[in-house]
Amino acid sequence: MNKTKTTQFDFLHYWHGLGAWNFYFLLKFVLLWYGYLNFDAFSNLLFLAFLLFPLPKNSWHKIRNWAAIPIGIILFYHDTWLPSFSTVISQGGQLKQFSFDYLIELTVNFINIKMIGVAFILLVGYLFIEQWVRVSVFIIAGVLWLNMGGFTHFSQGVLPSVSANTFMQQSNINTEKSTVAANEPEALPASVEPQVSPEVVPIKEVQTASTNTVYPPQKQKVNNKVLDDWLTQFYDYEKKRTTPFPTQLAANAQPFDILIINICSLSTADVAAVGLQEHPIWGNFDVLFSHFNTVSSYSGPASLRLLRASCGQTHHSALYDPADTQCLLMDNLSSLGFTKKLVLDHNGKFGHYLKEIQQLGNLNIALQDQENLSHQITAFDGTKIYNDKETLQRWLKARELSNENRTVTFVNLVSLHDGNRYVGENSTADYGKRASTLLDNLDSFMNELDKKGRKVMVVIVPEHGAALQGDKTQMSGLRDIPSQSITTVPAGIRFTGIKDRAQFYPPVIVDEPSSYLAISEFISRNVNGDVFNQSVIDWDALASELPQTANVAENQATVVVDYQGKSYIKLNEGEWINYPN
Repeated sequence: MNKTKTTQFDFLHYWHGLGAWNFYFLLKFVLLWYGYLNFDAFSNLLFLAFLLFPLPKNSWHKIRNWAAIPIGIILFYHDTWLPSFSTVISQGGQLKQFSFDYLIELTVNFINIKMIGVAFILLVGYLFIEQWVRVSVFIIAGVLWLNMGGFTHFSQGVLPSVSANTFMQQSNINTEKSTVAANEPEALPASVEPQVSPEVVPIKEVQTASTNTVYPPQKQKVNNKVLDDWLTQFYDYEKKRTTPFPTQLAANAQPFDILIINICSLSTADVAAVGLQEHPIWGNFDVLFSHFNTVSSYSGPASLRLLRASCGQTHHSALYDPADTQCLLMDNLSSLGFTKKLVLDHNGKFGHYLKEIQQLGNLNIALQDQENLSHQITAFDGTKIYNDKETLQRWLKARELSNENRTVTFVNLVSLHDGNRYVGENSTADYGKRASTLLDNLDSFMNELDKKGRKVMVVIVPEHGAALQGDKTQMSGLRDIPSQSITTVPAGIRFTGIKDRAQFYPPVIVDEPSSYLAISEFISRNVNGDVFNQSVIDWDALASELPQTANVAENQATVVVDYQGKSYIKLNEGEWINYPN
């Protein structure tokens, strides 16, 4: 009898607390509360059971202790918002192309001094309390509660967050220059008003183009299945959408050029972060999109989406399949007599960018000559970024010497990319200074086209933002998760060489959710060039009823949707969770 009891109670001696792993889970709890973790409750419970499973102190116990270290590290990484393992594997090779200085800078930016301080305080507190309290009991209870309660709360007041619409929300209106309709939901930047004295320009309300309705409707109460079903409906609907281009131009069509400028790293939030909401360029557009979604947060996919703008939004993976001819914006214009051109301010080798847009965007044409262009900026991979002003001037000079009636040119500018440096310097060049210079050059270039009477439709669509301020899911500069603050960009259209330019008018603001299909539709409406010959232009009519697109953003393993005014994120085919703003 005694032997049996002893054997039974001997087994209980194999139970041990979590020891140092208590601090591991305590740290996770704190990071979860701050919103820095996407906590996988079940995987952590499984790991907890692995650590607690009773084993005698023999070789199996030692093996378990050593095996727990890499498992714990992998699980910790899995619980963060950092890029998924599949993304790291697929894009990790690009790190070899980064300059050493840029890699050091990324490492430094990754360090969060505040959270290191929190971790130290937590460690001291744990070491003090564990002398009297069995912390393991509370850790086990906490992990069990997270599994049973489906914990979804994220602290809202710890770190500053950036709204995707900061550009519009934080701007001040100059009431001497204009008035804004009382029922306008958002304030517009003062720069959309005339950049001349108020005595010369009459006061006029900023107009807003009416648009159609976003589909699919968002009426059901949100849950995982509802979001999955809604997203499926969204993509099914987008498959049916195309831009109807005319089969041929009118006999009296006005020849002109289309210049599509795709800018890397310029979002609405970035513009607000560096105080450029009132830059004159915004007021010099004819049409300005205040809620334009680039969908992707990386250059290659974003540019491919723009080149395929004539069809509805596709899954990220579909971008690397051959495109239907009717989806290719440049080809649609080419069939109407517009000669395709390609201009870059870089060599296009990083990430096989040039190869991708040539093959998957059907831009297999000669790149504009870059010989003898000066460069004041070196890219994060050590290559040259050519002067944007000189790059555009070279295009203009070539057009002036050419006898081609119509051209459509795709331009990609990367001078704002993270990690770019001024020649001779080792630290990243100030973003605000670079952005101000780029906007100055673009505005000056469009004004020059006007003065020379060059008939051009200039379409400026940034690829994505620079993530200057970051948020709880990603540090500054990281763009693996396509949040609204990264994919919402200030897209604008301006016509130069029109008769109606003598009198200033503020831009028409398209404030409905829009994406590439709206750009394609707008271009299609104006391919005959009638706008260049009209003494009075009805801008509201030109920009009305443009296609709306629900806000869905997607990268390789991440989807972010806006549903009933809130953002939800899905990582690696997992479940939907609230985006931790």
